[in-house]
Amino acid sequence: MAGQQEDIEAYKRSLDVVRLCLTPAGFVASPIDVDNYARVWARDGVITGLAGLASGDSELVNGMERTLLTLGEHQGPHGEIPSNVTVDGARVSYGQLVGRVDALLWYVTGVCAYLRYTGDDRWKAHVLPRIERALFLAGCWEYNNRGLIYTPQSGNWADEYIQQGYVLSDQLLFMLALRSAALLYDNELWLSKAERLRQVLQVNYWPRAALASHALVYHPHAYHRQVERGKAMYWLPAFSPGGYATYFDGLAHALALLADLGDDEQRQEAERYVQSLEQEIGSALLPAFWPVIRPGEPAWAALEANHLYGELKNQPYRYHNGGLWPVLTGLYAIGLARHGRQERAKHLLAAINEANARGGDNEQWWFAEYHHGQVHEPLGSKYLAWSAAAGVLAYQAVWRGENPLSI
Repeated sequence: MAGQQEDIEAYKRSLDVVRLCLTPAGFVASPIDVDNYARVWARDGVITGLAGLASGDSELVNGMERTLLTLGEHQGPHGEIPSNVTVDGARVSYGQLVGRVDALLWYVTGVCAYLRYTGDDRWKAHVLPRIERALFLAGCWEYNNRGLIYTPQSGNWADEYIQQGYVLSDQLLFMLALRSAALLYDNELWLSKAERLRQVLQVNYWPRAALASHALVYHPHAYHRQVERGKAMYWLPAFSPGGYATYFDGLAHALALLADLGDDEQRQEAERYVQSLEQEIGSALLPAFWPVIRPGEPAWAALEANHLYGELKNQPYRYHNGGLWPVLTGLYAIGLARHGRQERAKHLLAAINEANARGGDNEQWWFAEYHHGQVHEPLGSKYLAWSAAAGVLAYQAVWRGENPLSI
């Protein structure tokens, strides 16, 4: 049981960092005030709140409520949920260059998870109008009423990457939000929409010759071209009018497991690819995106142009450009546990704990934002709430079978 004892010690440290990030307004991304991290962020706050629910700690459960209240109180006039809010509520951002599609979807999913956990009927009735407005706005982002929401570049967590179009991770969040809200509020329309979306995703994000003439194929020309390129090894991350993107997307694969996308054969095929990445990279942590984009490659100019601050974060093997993320690995681990892959999930938990324990300057337990994709050093901000949340969520999934996203 030595492994479990080590996991317990890391779990306690993870909980300490989650508590460190708790403020009267909810969970901030980090207590270190750099690049707006000391704010209540929708995606960071909800993922951290999910860890709070999984832990069963009453203080952290209350932190989830405070996070959701802060975000909901600043809902925009069209149903927008803020990307982030200062702890004092004085500054509210819905995104810099563009709005954030995923903020709204994480919010709805988080509210539903919190209400399933607490059974608070009073708050359930109170928050329903906010959920209705949020899901209505998400439907507006379909634009052509064909079921898929369209994400502009910088429109989700990968705000300095070059992802855009019909992005799989955002579709999966939309499906989880619809399904969660439908089951909580007994709404057949939302449930039907979620099921229809699941069918569209299964046809379009793993192109197969057998489905090339399927009525749900969204972009026939691009689909046929992708089939001609050979059998897919994993879920493709996005497509647009210009065709398919083919890089590996760590978040999309975590969410695909959590949303039960595809069949056992596809899950096994994708997992084989993830394990091959581990051998290639030398770490079990999932990269944000892979392979790495390097200077001189066709995509480099667009990547270099898309950044907000003085330093380009997406240098090769850094940040979203091949950086390795504990939070993505934690979400993937609970997805594996959901599908009975306990030993593999335990392996990822050990990798998360080892990564969170790393530091610099003779320090340990930095809970770094991400790690270098080649030399594996801790990078980004320290004491990231969702890096700590990854340790909590994976521990609860592995050792106690808890998953606050189970629906």
